[in-house]
Amino acid sequence: MTSFRTRERRSAARELAIVSLAGLASFIFMNHQNLYLSGPFAFSNAPIEAYFLATIVIYLFLRMLIIAAGMRPTRIRSGSVRCPECGQRLDNLTAAGLEAHHRIELTPKPSKKEVVSAVALRRAVDAAHLSVRASKAVSRDGVAAPTRDFENVSGDDLVAAIDDPDLLERLLHDPSPPRDPRLRR
Repeated sequence: MTSFRTRERRSAARELAIVSLAGLASFIFMNHQNLYLSGPFAFSNAPIEAYFLATIVIYLFLRMLIIAAGMRPTRIRSGSVRCPECGQRLDNLTAAGLEAHHRIELTPKPSKKEVVSAVALRRAVDAAHLSVRASKAVSRDGVAAPTRDFENVSGDDLVAAIDDPDLLERLLHDPSPPRDPRLRR
């Protein structure tokens, strides 16, 4: 029971010391013009609320400083190094450990076919967006632009439009029926 009162008194004394230091700092802050020694000592014309506000702000700053000083830095494990390629920790620095780490493939590399199809799809989408923008530009100029439905164009036609940008126009305005029954005119 005695140790609790002692610890309680120690905490109260520490808080009193911090509040006193904050009060002194706020007094010096509010009357800092006297530190220049340019004239006689004179108190500032600030109201008492300004002193209280400065004391509270300085007290909070000191408490945060004490909390930050009490934090422990993270420990670095001795003998562990980060891989320069992926940033993972390398715990086993032997040749076998490094070989095992390099055998792990984090993300699979796409095949050549996947890369080609992704590029073709991107180009087809860009061609469709360009055609829509061109039709909107024509309709803004006062010329009535025909309505186009690019949502129903098949994927094969979009891929074919990469090499022939006018293919979509011909498909939509061709008198013969479209190859894809989902394509509307």
